[in-house]
Amino acid sequence: MLNLIQYINLCALFFLHRTIAFSAGKGFGKTPKNNSFVSFDRFRASCPEDTNAIKKYDASLIKEDALDDVWVAVYRSNNNLPNVFVRDAFFDAMKASTTVQDGDAETLVSTSTSFAGSGVVVSSGAEGKDKPVAVARLTKSAESKGISIIDSMRCTLKKEDTNPDCDGGSEHAEAIGVCIDELVIYFLQQCFQEKNMKFDGGIRFRGTLVSGKLLEERGFREVDVLSSDMHSHESDLLGALMKYAERTTSTAKNPGSRDRALKIVSSLGRLNKDEELDSSDEQSEADDFDPWASVKKYI
Repeated sequence: MLNLIQYINLCALFFLHRTIAFSAGKGFGKTPKNNSFVSFDRFRASCPEDTNAIKKYDASLIKEDALDDVWVAVYRSNNNLPNVFVRDAFFDAMKASTTVQDGDAETLVSTSTSFAGSGVVVSSGAEGKDKPVAVARLTKSAESKGISIIDSMRCTLKKEDTNPDCDGGSEHAEAIGVCIDELVIYFLQQCFQEKNMKFDGGIRFRGTLVSGKLLEERGFREVDVLSSDMHSHESDLLGALMKYAERTTSTAKNPGSRDRALKIVSSLGRLNKDEELDSSDEQSEADDFDPWASVKKYI
């Protein structure tokens, strides 16, 4: 009987230790000195997402005439503790109280000022039932055929709140990274359906200090020639293949991150390398842009 009681106590202590580790945001079995993988996903993504869900984040982001736009929305997963949702709701309410109604959708981070209820809403697990923490859009370029642009990237999570257990060093970076990965997966799926779409140079992005680093970690290359859409990064077949392959074997990434990386590597491996690189060279020549062209006539 004594041995049975000791066994029960040991089991209770074991599960208590796991619970404390989870509530501290370090994941099961992960400590700062232990590089073992995080066994849960903080976020879940929906791509393509319905525009009604995007409107819950910021209604001004949706343009009625943009029918070909593809949106991704990132939500808190049910793996988070209730206090995380309470904290998000509190900061969301604080932002809403200091945000001007009908704000400019072109700002870096926008916050919706409309609330459906008065209580704290905790994710129910159904897509679109809770408010996204991050969104982004994949839209076709109006100037270059077969080119898509990732823009309208927004995230309510603070960049300053760092967490070494997160993919990218913070929840903000991890959520933005999920947006990028999901849109890359969607674009690759379209490449197999439309012959005029190529991955190498086919995705463009106007990066910031935060998103630019995330793009480079995923193999996007910095542009060395200015184009009319003023993008700073574009997709690179060889770079993406190498970087995403590294992410599939990284023990510091959560399961969802590795799964997305595996999908991307699998799709990249099916592309025709020679056709991709030839298409990229032709597009680069067509995109040469002189930013002073409009004022040269006055000089």
